[in-house]
Amino acid sequence: MARKTKQEAEQTRQLLIDTAERLFWEKGVSRTSLADIATAAGVTRGAIYWHFANKIDLFNAMCDRMHSAFEHAAALLDPSDDISPARRLWEHSCNILLTVGTNPQVSRIIGILSLRCEYVGEMANVFVLDRTWFSSILGRLENTLREAAEIGQVRDGVNLHCAAHSLHATVCGLMDALVDQPGRYRFGGGYTATFNPLFCRDFPRSMLAGSY
Repeated sequence: MARKTKQEAEQTRQLLIDTAERLFWEKGVSRTSLADIATAAGVTRGAIYWHFANKIDLFNAMCDRMHSAFEHAAALLDPSDDISPARRLWEHSCNILLTVGTNPQVSRIIGILSLRCEYVGEMANVFVLDRTWFSSILGRLENTLREAAEIGQVRDGVNLHCAAHSLHATVCGLMDALVDQPGRYRFGGGYTATFNPLFCRDFPRSMLAGSY
């Protein structure tokens, strides 16, 4: 019985996150109250407070879904004896776009962050946390570029800090395009070739036909 109760509690928690995500997208974050979410989910406000301290806590739980979906892409930046730094940068970038382009939930959450949320008042701290997460990715991009430079995979004279920001901005721009105009972009060689080679000069030709 205890296991069933725990399972039901988790189901309710996921229902609340699902409902919040839908309402945040439809109405915007600032115009969605906990009462709205409770009503739409068919639960009491007390049920919400059992799982979440406030709307920010619920919002962050929604964002955690996006972060979890990007864990594999982030892990691709980890040092590897088998995969070159240049290849890891390319696979990381393409994996992020694949996730956004094929996972409607991730696409919707990014849309909420970009288009349905004002980072003022109670949401100001959310902006800081969101930027902190993205900053950690920037640091890993720069470290991977540094690895690539050490083995001659980066063009001479490239500022690695600026290169990391440029690659990050390129990926984020394409992410926004995927969210804003879903279905416009086709996955395949022509799509992933966007990243061949932004900064690195030794990508194998086979990557030009890669598909992610």
